[in-house]
Amino acid sequence: MSKTITLNLNKALIFEAVKADSFDTARIEKVEDPVKLAAAAAAQQGGEDHQERQMLRYLKAALGKFEALMSEFVDVADGSIEDTLSSSQDVFTVTMIVNDRYNNGLATPMSSLCEDYLVNQMLYDWWRKSKPEYSKNFVVDAQDAIDHIRLCLAKTAPSSSSVDYTDVTGTVTQNQNQTDNEQNNQDSDPA
Repeated sequence: MSKTITLNLNKALIFEAVKADSFDTARIEKVEDPVKLAAAAAAQQGGEDHQERQMLRYLKAALGKFEALMSEFVDVADGSIEDTLSSSQDVFTVTMIVNDRYNNGLATPMSSLCEDYLVNQMLYDWWRKSKPEYSKNFVVDAQDAIDHIRLCLAKTAPSSSSVDYTDVTGTVTQNQNQTDNEQNNQDSDPA
């Protein structure tokens, strides 16, 4: 038996979180020297058409990493991980077929944590070339989200069998062929 976990995510909200973080970071930097850092801050704050495509690429890569990290939880018999991410729609899902003992009540926290992982992984990609030291913080945050997602994927205890341990018995029976052979051996034995 298996279950399907469906995580409902929103690309627009994920992009908004990445843009907000990069906007705030650039604004804070610009305060240090508004004249020298104005051009760098403007570039870091995003908003260009090509950056939208870049963010979609970062999201697709982060989603692929997430799916790879979740592969250890997929049901071996029926399992798969799929997503519906596209460039034309904001709402997308991630579905995972898992063992039927996974806790049903943790899908919503998992969705939030998945979104957090995706945002942090995207921010890492956004900053890793221009600010490698700064970008490392986002890897730590992404790993924290994955660690908590793994906690959501804890299995429930197996259900009890309807059979009692005292119902386990054993018997020994004599095979008819063996009895016939023994009788033939006695009949032919002259002793």
